[in-house]
Amino acid sequence: MPIIEQDQSFELSRDINPEITKGMMGVILKIVEPDKSFEVEFPREDGSNYGDKTFTISIDDILVESLM
Repeated sequence: MPIIEQDQSFELSRDINPEITKGMMGVILKIVEPDKSFEVEFPREDGSNYGDKTFTISIDDILVESLM
């Protein structure tokens, strides 16, 4: 498994809600628990974030292949 680091981009492996969906690219803001949970955001092209907030997701929500 690749090492997941702060500020790293990743691809979402599942839908979180109707606006945050599988395949979207996100950014790791904080490692909550190494190799288990992460605080992330999903930036738009204009610099704002989808959902105007951050999300805590698990390693299962990250498409690991996108980190390599």
